[in-house]
Amino acid sequence: MEFQAALEKNFKFKYRPDRRNLPIVTILRRSRRHGEVAGVIGLAEMMRDMEFQVGVEIGTYLGDSASIWCKTNPNLNLTCVDPYAPYTGRRSTSTQESIYQAACEALKPYRATIMRVASMEAVPTFADDSLDFVFIDGDHLFDPCMMDLICWVPKVRKGGMVLLHDYTVMQGPGVIKAVDAYTHCHSISPWYATMDYTPTVFWEQI
Repeated sequence: MEFQAALEKNFKFKYRPDRRNLPIVTILRRSRRHGEVAGVIGLAEMMRDMEFQVGVEIGTYLGDSASIWCKTNPNLNLTCVDPYAPYTGRRSTSTQESIYQAACEALKPYRATIMRVASMEAVPTFADDSLDFVFIDGDHLFDPCMMDLICWVPKVRKGGMVLLHDYTVMQGPGVIKAVDAYTHCHSISPWYATMDYTPTVFWEQI
C-alpha cells in the first residue's frame, strides 16, 4: 500500500493549516484508542500496511515504541540506537544500565537489535536509501535533533517515512525549531502531526 492510501486508512485530518510550513494534524479513525501512544499505534499500522521491513529507531529508552513497531508488524527488522549513557541532569550510569537491560528484555520476542552507541556513531552503518523508515526520539536539543535529521533522513528510501517524536514545547523548543527549520529549508510539504499528548510528526520521503 502506498503512503497516501495507508495514511487515509488509519488517520483522519483534524486541522489543515492555511499557512505553509505547518503540519496537518491527524487523529486515529478508530476513536477507541486514546492516550500517549495512540498516534504511535496508528503509525505502526500504517507502516504494516505499507509492508515496511527495515527500520531504525533513534532513542529507545525502555523499548515501548520499539515494541509497538515490532508487535504490529512481525516482519519488521528494527535496529534501535541508544547509548544508554548518563547526561546532564539525567540518570546515573547504573540506572541507565538497568534501563538498557529492561529494553533488551522487552524486545526479546521481536526482530530487534539494540546498538548501544550514540546516534552519529551509528550513521555510517547504514547505506543511503536503505531504510523503510527512521523514527527519531533522541537528544531533544536543537543541534543534536537537527544533526539527526540531516544525517538520518538520507538513509530512508523514496516512499519510506521519516518520523520524529515529541514535537511539543513540553520537551523544550529544540525539536519544534529543528523540525520547522528542516521542513522549511527542504520544502517538505505536506507533513503531519499526530494529535497526541506527545505528538509525532511524520512525512513521506520523496
